[in-house]
Amino acid sequence: MAKWLRQRFAKPLFPGSNPGGASNFITMLKKAILTEKTALTYDVIELTFKTEEGFTYKAGQFITIKINDKVPPCFRAYSIASKPASDNTFKLCIKVVPEGRGSNWLNNLDVDNEIEFLGPSGNFIFSSTPEQEVLFIATGTGVAPFLAMIEDEIEKGNKQKMHLLFGVRHNKDIFYNEEFTKIAAENENFRFDLTLSQPEDENWKGHTGRVTNFLEQHIEHKEKTHVYICGLKDMIDSVTNLLKSKGFTDEQIHFEKYD
Repeated sequence: MAKWLRQRFAKPLFPGSNPGGASNFITMLKKAILTEKTALTYDVIELTFKTEEGFTYKAGQFITIKINDKVPPCFRAYSIASKPASDNTFKLCIKVVPEGRGSNWLNNLDVDNEIEFLGPSGNFIFSSTPEQEVLFIATGTGVAPFLAMIEDEIEKGNKQKMHLLFGVRHNKDIFYNEEFTKIAAENENFRFDLTLSQPEDENWKGHTGRVTNFLEQHIEHKEKTHVYICGLKDMIDSVTNLLKSKGFTDEQIHFEKYD
């Protein structure tokens, strides 16, 4: 089972006691300019950045941003939510958390403001072989790396069967619905299911319940299916345990936690 953990807690800027560590560390930082800022929901934003120099990454990777709100600054990691592009741009999808140091600093940025970051980092990338079917499972902003992966694979002409199960709590929490619905409409090998755990709209006609409820009812074990999961620890633990109870093996399950 591939396991990747991105820590989003505050960290000292210069950990360790190496006297030369600080100067070496600074040279690793890259710079990017905020070019666009979009509110996806009341508490989820999408930020588009352009780097000063060439910037290459693989779909599914993340960057670690220097949160420069006070001294000492700290780092926060965010998945890249866009497929690799040739124009040195990338997007981040961020949930603005009350009292969240990183998300609130980023939310207060204006267009043309600069950030410093490390990366790209991470090995949570698309690695399935052509004969395998793929199931992506995400809740909230955990869907960010999957938007990048799915768009990237579709652009490459990948004809594997791919299925995204995306869960949010309320109707007001829905985002990227149009993007995934459009991909599904234009590509018969891609299926998209959205489920709401607590829909507040009585006219909601879609799936209701947690992603685990959907999995219990609609997903059966297949030896050639590989599952990618991204989200908070509790969700990933619940989904992993359920999948294993259905016969999925460690080798079939790949996940990234961002607690």
